[in-house]
Amino acid sequence: MRRILISGLLSTILLSCAGISTFQAYEGEARSNMQVALLSGAQYLRQDLINRYIDSVRFTRVDAIQVDSSREYDSVAVAPGFHDVTVYFYWDLGSTRGLAPALVSYAASRETLSRTLRFNALAGQSYTIHAQPVFNEGEEQRDITTMSHVDFWVEDRNGNEIVTRAQGRYIATQ
Repeated sequence: MRRILISGLLSTILLSCAGISTFQAYEGEARSNMQVALLSGAQYLRQDLINRYIDSVRFTRVDAIQVDSSREYDSVAVAPGFHDVTVYFYWDLGSTRGLAPALVSYAASRETLSRTLRFNALAGQSYTIHAQPVFNEGEEQRDITTMSHVDFWVEDRNGNEIVTRAQGRYIATQ
């Protein structure tokens, strides 16, 4: 019984230490969830024959505030009002850790894989930023090297599009 109790306590401590937190993208002291809007990036399960990957939308910047180490946060808290939120599509590389930082920088800086979305965030609301990768035509292999671009959109907790798919669509500059 004692061994089970200790094991449970250790598991709880480890999970809380490994827990992902919310990035505060406003100045001042932390506010309650009813005084801020919470933004989160959608996550997508991708499988090959052997492995499972979790691709996701990550944050680069909210207005003038840089989000460093975006993989450490599962959400971003913003003050109510209009915001320019820059996101990118994070392609999970699994055990290819050596390439991961380089590809994160690559994805965050390419306009085809990142986007700045402008919308009015309401206090007490939560929003999810979604992504849809679009691959080059005629390519059999669908991976980060054959990805043409990514389209983004924002939904509130009821599934209403706050930034529509058309507004978040990549448009090539000529």
